[in-house]
Amino acid sequence: MQKKVLGVCLAIALLEGFAGLGIEIYAIRISATYIGASISITGVILAMVLIAIAVGYWYGGRLSQDIHTPRQALLKAGHVLSLSAISHAIACIIQLPLLAAMTASIDSPIIAAIGVGLLFGVGLAFGSTAIPLITQFLSLKYENADGVDAGKNAGMMVAITTVGSVLGSTLTPILLLPYIGLMSSLALFIAALAISAYLCTRLAVQVASDEPLSLSTHRSNYSLALAAVVVTLTFIFVNKVDTGYQTATNAWFIKQTVIDKQLAVTITDKPGQTTSSCWLYLAKKNCHWYGKITVEAIDNIKPETLVFLGGAGMGTPSEVAHHNPEMALTVIDIDKGLPEIVETHFLKAPIAPNIKFIGDDARGYLTRHRDASYDFMLIDAFQGRHVAGNLYTIEALRQFQDNSSYIMANIIGKANAEHGYSQTLFNNWHEVFGDDAYILTKATSNQDNNEAIQNIMLCNFQCPGSVKLTQVAFFEQSQALHTDDVPRLDRYYYRAM
Repeated sequence: MQKKVLGVCLAIALLEGFAGLGIEIYAIRISATYIGASISITGVILAMVLIAIAVGYWYGGRLSQDIHTPRQALLKAGHVLSLSAISHAIACIIQLPLLAAMTASIDSPIIAAIGVGLLFGVGLAFGSTAIPLITQFLSLKYENADGVDAGKNAGMMVAITTVGSVLGSTLTPILLLPYIGLMSSLALFIAALAISAYLCTRLAVQVASDEPLSLSTHRSNYSLALAAVVVTLTFIFVNKVDTGYQTATNAWFIKQTVIDKQLAVTITDKPGQTTSSCWLYLAKKNCHWYGKITVEAIDNIKPETLVFLGGAGMGTPSEVAHHNPEMALTVIDIDKGLPEIVETHFLKAPIAPNIKFIGDDARGYLTRHRDASYDFMLIDAFQGRHVAGNLYTIEALRQFQDNSSYIMANIIGKANAEHGYSQTLFNNWHEVFGDDAYILTKATSNQDNNEAIQNIMLCNFQCPGSVKLTQVAFFEQSQALHTDDVPRLDRYYYRAM
């Protein structure tokens, strides 16, 4: 009997840890469409998570001091687990309106990240409160000949809930989100918490005790757990939130449209703010001006081997590949699940046979393959509307010089001398390429447009329509550089846009 009870307690701890961290991955992923998914944002949300868990452990320990019977400990643990389930369910409903309101009124996504962390931290705190309470149950219920094994019980419970947390934080992005989707994963996590609350309360009812059992206590636990599942399912079916096509590292949103009376499709990881690729089905061409400039530059250079750092919808490499079957193209993107999304939902056709896709971090791959040589390189890797900063350090650009003679980069910024984010990118480009640093921006000839956020093309050769970077009035050469040792670009990452 003791082994059976211990097994149930460990299962409860495992479910609590799995659901708690799984829901946090859900919160980070669905928040990314509003505030991005950078290291800083993820770090802030995880910090709030750890604080919530610490508060829950502390408060659970305080509650345990006033509990003197095994049944009381289990009933209280079941109660806080049911509160955790309903808190998370309510947080999921509040999250999207809260993010929309915060991003509309607050410029800093860090503050929004703190808000998300606190919102889900309530449920996490309730969940972790159950662990000391179950530990107290085990210590009161099963004493050995030498006394109470409180330390052993506490270590065992914390270890198992940590294993659950590891499972939640790894299986969620790798298996659950790509294969069952964001909302189904959410339902699974809430159900896991509800089941843990049920198991805990059920065990309290069945445990032998001289203490009378109050029907209202355990029934309220069941009711709250059931309400959490019902609220979550109602939220999923009623709101119909577009969560995109999930992969292990990203979520892609695809929209059919008409451009110049032609059927087109767009793909983005940040709907309403950016469009990663635009594709015309009949013409087999991309429909972004910066993509057209890139294709024109490629037509002028006539390279035999090309590499694209960042794939998105692969609109530009697909156009080049379809119209130049003799060229060998390599697309490197960190999202290994991207080709399936692109073929099934974006291009609605197989990727061109002369395109080789490599699912890897672009800089990491080229660092491991320093001898790789390409006639042309396009840097087109974004996190939302911000560039992947590790590709624009002095060290990275110098490495890319060794990989390719002709390099273009697509960035989103402002042609403005006071815009630190853009100026850092410009200065790095000029530092590496010197007099061969060129720029193409819609504001080059129209200084009235220099406050607009826009796509800007950087080249280390005179690409079509470009001018020397040193010849544009908005280039401020006194801006500090961005290096691997001093990631200065991050200072402008949020407030810049």
